[in-house]
Amino acid sequence: MINPMKNSTEMQNSCAIRFGQFQLFPSKRRLLRNGQQVELGSRALDVLIALVAHAGDVITTRDLVQMVWKGVVVDDSCIRVHVYALRKALACPETSTSYVVNIPGHGYSFVAPVTLAPLDVENAATTQSIPAGELPPRLVRMVGRDDTVKEISDLIKQHRFVTISGLGGMGKTTVAIAVAHHFRSQFEGMVIFLDLSAITDSSMLPGTLAAAVGVQYQEAEPLQTLVGLIRDMRLLVVFDSCDHVIDAVTCLAETLFGQAEHTHILVTSREPLRAEGEHIYRLGSLACPPEQADLTAVDAMTFSAVQLFVERVAHNQSAFALSDNDARVVAHICRKLDGIALAIELGAGQVPAYGIQGIAELLKNRFSLFWEGRRNAMSRHQTLNAMIDWSFDLLSANEAMVLRRLSVLTGKFSLEVATQVVAPQGHEMMVIDAIGRLVTKSLVLAESNNCLMCYRLPYTTRAYALEKLHGAGEFDSTTERHAIYLVSLLERLNVQGEALPDYERIQRYIEYLGNICSTLDWTFSESGNLSLGIRLAASSAPLFLGLSMLDECRRWSGRALAAGVCQPNGLPQETVWQEAVAIASMFALGKPHSGNAASGMSKVFDEHLGDTLRQLRLLGGSSSTLTWSAEQQEFQLSTLQAMTLSDQITDPKGIAMMQWMLGDADQYAIQHQSSAQDSRAGWNLYFSQSVGDDFSFSYDYRVRALSSLARISWLRGYPDQAVQLGRQALHRANHLRHPATICLALIYVSTVFLWTGDWSAARQTIDQLNSTAKLNSFEPELAVGLGLEGILLYSQGNVEAGVQRLNGCLSLLSVENHQVLATMFIRCLAEGFAATGRFDNALEIVCGAMEMIENIGETFDTPEVLRIAADLYAARPDPDFELAEQYLNRSLACAERQSALAWELRTAISLTRLHLKQGRINEAGKLLHTVFGRFTEGYDTQDMREARLLLESLSLRSATCHLGDAATGLNITLWQD
Repeated sequence: MINPMKNSTEMQNSCAIRFGQFQLFPSKRRLLRNGQQVELGSRALDVLIALVAHAGDVITTRDLVQMVWKGVVVDDSCIRVHVYALRKALACPETSTSYVVNIPGHGYSFVAPVTLAPLDVENAATTQSIPAGELPPRLVRMVGRDDTVKEISDLIKQHRFVTISGLGGMGKTTVAIAVAHHFRSQFEGMVIFLDLSAITDSSMLPGTLAAAVGVQYQEAEPLQTLVGLIRDMRLLVVFDSCDHVIDAVTCLAETLFGQAEHTHILVTSREPLRAEGEHIYRLGSLACPPEQADLTAVDAMTFSAVQLFVERVAHNQSAFALSDNDARVVAHICRKLDGIALAIELGAGQVPAYGIQGIAELLKNRFSLFWEGRRNAMSRHQTLNAMIDWSFDLLSANEAMVLRRLSVLTGKFSLEVATQVVAPQGHEMMVIDAIGRLVTKSLVLAESNNCLMCYRLPYTTRAYALEKLHGAGEFDSTTERHAIYLVSLLERLNVQGEALPDYERIQRYIEYLGNICSTLDWTFSESGNLSLGIRLAASSAPLFLGLSMLDECRRWSGRALAAGVCQPNGLPQETVWQEAVAIASMFALGKPHSGNAASGMSKVFDEHLGDTLRQLRLLGGSSSTLTWSAEQQEFQLSTLQAMTLSDQITDPKGIAMMQWMLGDADQYAIQHQSSAQDSRAGWNLYFSQSVGDDFSFSYDYRVRALSSLARISWLRGYPDQAVQLGRQALHRANHLRHPATICLALIYVSTVFLWTGDWSAARQTIDQLNSTAKLNSFEPELAVGLGLEGILLYSQGNVEAGVQRLNGCLSLLSVENHQVLATMFIRCLAEGFAATGRFDNALEIVCGAMEMIENIGETFDTPEVLRIAADLYAARPDPDFELAEQYLNRSLACAERQSALAWELRTAISLTRLHLKQGRINEAGKLLHTVFGRFTEGYDTQDMREARLLLESLSLRSATCHLGDAATGLNITLWQD
């Protein structure tokens, strides 16, 4: 018989091979009988293809092994097993046709006639599934899982039985396929891959395995019969996606592990089998970049989640490359999707339609659960909805209910929160048990936090469960229970009883902020509970303030006030509620409505007569807002009210609060105490023992007081003490790790370093300010940092760069309404313009600063603004010395009123130079000498060095003049003689 297929591999791959009722498609690895798929093990199919390729010839056992196993030494019994399976598959009860015969002593031969036909594409496509037992091809490139494959492979070698568990879409099947390919040569090709997702009858499982291995097994026979047939085979069996038949897989895997010692088992499931001998490998998320403001594309691409996202986008947009501008957005998307491979792939697939920023925006609302993935993916991996349906449908009614209701919780939550939100009291154990089961099924993630367990729903699972919650009509009732719990939580925190609890305690409640905001959204909605929302807004306002979340405080306090329920009669702690709303409104309503907010504060103040500490705290809240917005009259009123309480204050907290309030008074030159008192107060503040609640209105009392006293000490002429107090403030602030307090201390203390001329210390504090403000998105502090850096650059001679930063700073400050700091930057900007010869611009700017002073009242740096105006008039091309002297005299008078010896020194230096320019040698330096003599420290600071050099030059000039006069007198005498 002539074999039409010998040496015709190319024709074989492009044709169908027909024999009897069968069609063989070697390139597709398909065997059909009358158009129906024939289940045949992978090795048995290899044997068939080899024999058919040499139909009519006798193939020795050794040659057949070389064709099928390609150099791997196998026992003859293995050949017999697969030939037996092949004969069974080809057996036709209705005919006596034989296809494969054994030639004793020689080998095997395919004896049926065969014909070639063009590839029947339609019939070849009748099944898209991989034949039972056939190992699917591995992905061309698998992102971020190389180490995982190695770890799992090592576990299989060591323990034989491994289960890959994890959240749906994490890539368990992909990893399992890669592991199986890794082992293919080691198991002589005997790697059996069973996709169990299509099996609906668990009793079919042993028969499916038998068919895949190629042994004859009847379903009615005991499982031990199957084990006996494969006991001597060296196998790796992969049970993929066995969640819905987990009991049957557990039984089969345990039996194989215990009785077939050459069989290795790999399972993929969203929950462990809990079987004897099983080792669990929990497949985690792909690595995502952390929150990082300066993340670059190069940095982002070191993380596997970003690599996968970019690779999938590039498949649809070949020219796509990640830019630095997109790096942070892509990192946010990957984090939001919990590093889940399938979710990232689906999101990346929609970039051509929505863009990267569009995908990020969609994540803020609802990620589409119906975006489609690869067409050839398994049906449960086509969409996220199908993926989660696969798990949800397997849940009990109780587990499904708990998962639905947990979806109202954002971020992490404790068992206490879950039990309160999911079900009424009395059902706690039912909820706890269900959560444990959901964790096991990878639908709820459990994490350890400071030795305590906390839980969260993956973003995609939460979106799915939230849809189910709405569909079940349970959203409103569940969210209401959540709101009631949060109000109770904040009452236990006792934020209403204090303006702000201590920082360490408040940190424990940061994790609830997302839940508070989302619940507030519902309470103020049409279907929500308005009275409950008002209570929650009032209770959470101090929490927002303490964490510098002013936008949230402004939003919800405004909503509560707009609701028109300003007298919540019947609420417990009604007065406390009014206090919280009044405090919040001071921050929320801003300068245009400060009178309304202040009247509310005044009402609460009146109600608390007799409670000195609370009165002082309320006054501190109002003064904080007025200080930043430069409302002089209101600020002075609140400060004077605080001063009336000073005799009644004895506890350290009250003293600290008084110190920072009176320290802020230096912004308006309000006289309150002597320099000796300043120094003693700072010393006592630093070393006094903390009493726990040292925070109010976003800042630590002590740090704020120390920072203010540092500035006052410099103004009073004690620069060494100022630096010491400033460093104490920074030390305490950094120890507290409270961002808002750290920024406040850095702003105040860096100013002291700039005044004293310590450029190195100033650079260090300004850099820390900028990094802290940037990390915490403190926009006003970033603006101030920009201005302080401008002053530093100008002071070090880099004038243009300094002017550029000062311009940017003032633009931002005008938006943020931080007017009290504006004059400091305006006068420095004027100096910068003057240094570059732009006197008209400089004078225009300084005149604007003086106009601002006229509007808001005299500030701590009014003497300096007047001095700079004088210097400009004296230095311009057409100098006006008379006007310059008038401004200097005004500056001196203002500095004397403020007891600001430091400003007096600077003005005295300017006046001395003015006299020298006018030739008034006899007057020059007299005032400077007097002011310089009043200092007792700080001789190495910049101003003191400058004053000393000027006085020394004047002294030298005077001595030269005296020598000149004496020489002139001698010459006259000689001439007369």
